[in-house]
Amino acid sequence: MFDRKLSQDRLLIGIGGNMGAGKTTVATELVRYGAKVIDADEIGWSILSRGSAEYHAVVRTFGRKVLTKNGRIDRRALAEAAFANRASLNRLNRIVHPALIARIRAEIERHKKGLVVVDAALLFYWGLDKEMDVSILVTAPERLKVERMTQVGMTAEQVKARLKLQQPDLSVWRRADFVFENKGSMAELRRKTRALWNFFYSARFQNFKAAKRT
Repeated sequence: MFDRKLSQDRLLIGIGGNMGAGKTTVATELVRYGAKVIDADEIGWSILSRGSAEYHAVVRTFGRKVLTKNGRIDRRALAEAAFANRASLNRLNRIVHPALIARIRAEIERHKKGLVVVDAALLFYWGLDKEMDVSILVTAPERLKVERMTQVGMTAEQVKARLKLQQPDLSVWRRADFVFENKGSMAELRRKTRALWNFFYSARFQNFKAAKRT
């Protein structure tokens, strides 16, 4: 089932959504069907590797409290410092985002063929949705976002505080080509993802592309 052909050499799919919505789950499911994923979170942390210009800027901005004993950026400590308030988050974003967006675009250029997925929470915030062939917003009720994130070690208070600093789903809902409401089971999300994959390889997708251009 993985040898079906797209109607173009490369189909670029952008997936955005707030923490706990399930966007990475959708991206991972598409990998099962042969997609290549550009993971913005993974690239972001690589940019903050020890010794980089961004690493030094973060340490100057937030202090050595965000470092582990061996001098690397401590993810949890940096998140706590950055999400303390909007001003702190903006300071971190100004340090990391320019290099991160540049790297994402470079990775897109490197992948010339096939189904390519950009997994980026801030896809719509950055305006990268405009550079995609198809943009997807993955959303879920806040209670489920909180429940999912507490299962990976965060407190409910931490999740709620961070969600308040993230772009509301409703502000980008109309910009997305597809909206996945992830409020059911994992099996349901997988069914939706499989249906979307089938759509990309169908004749109906040509009609969608034509309508999008008009």
